Amino acid sequence: MAKYETLIFILEGSLLNEKVAELNALSQTLKLAGREFGQAQRIQYNSVQEKIKLLGFDERIKLTLQEFFKNDWISAKGTFDNQLQKQDQLNKDVLPFLDEVKNKVNLILLTKEKKDVASSRMQSTELLNYFSAVYFKDDLTSKLPDKKVLTTILHQQNLSPATCLVIGTNLVDEIQGAENANLDSLWLAPKKVKMPISPHPTLHLNKLSDLLFYLELS
Repeated sequence: MAKYETLIFILEGSLLNEKVAELNALSQTLKLAGREFGQAQRIQYNSVQEKIKLLGFDERIKLTLQEFFKNDWISAKGTFDNQLQKQDQLNKDVLPFLDEVKNKVNLILLTKEKKDVASSRMQSTELLNYFSAVYFKDDLTSKLPDKKVLTTILHQQNLSPATCLVIGTNLVDEIQGAENANLDSLWLAPKKVKMPISPHPTLHLNKLSDLLFYLELS
């Protein structure tokens, strides 16, 4: 088994429950606009997500808002972003896993959101206690899947590419970004979802706790 000395987590999805966060943020944005978010809107939302699930983070949010707000989506995005800042629900196995690996592997956090948004979402969690370095969107000159995002982190943290594992849930942004930087990756996704041909993650697991099998922890 590969010995991974550094785990690079993408905050949105692998740690924070992004599906719940985005749904809640949209629901609140509609309600603040005086509009209903009932069963019909939920069905509409699920239909849209099925069509855009392979898109990157920014494009997915844009198209979701365009579906519900049409030409007024840009102003709606400001409200959506404010509501997203309030979404701090962690995936259920995150803290037990981090407790298990803390001080045994190097943990680095990468977020796709600006510092004010991501920091707000983490404020009531214990996440920042676990990571030796945190990179926000503001800290980088490019965004995933550009390989410069991850190669910059490797260079600044003096990491060996051979012992790093990128952990994410989005194929287009995160897994492709790892592949572009020639890094191993873990795609967290339901087992029923087929492993893609490209980009091709090194590992495909549906629970973060399953990664313990691939780590050589003393």
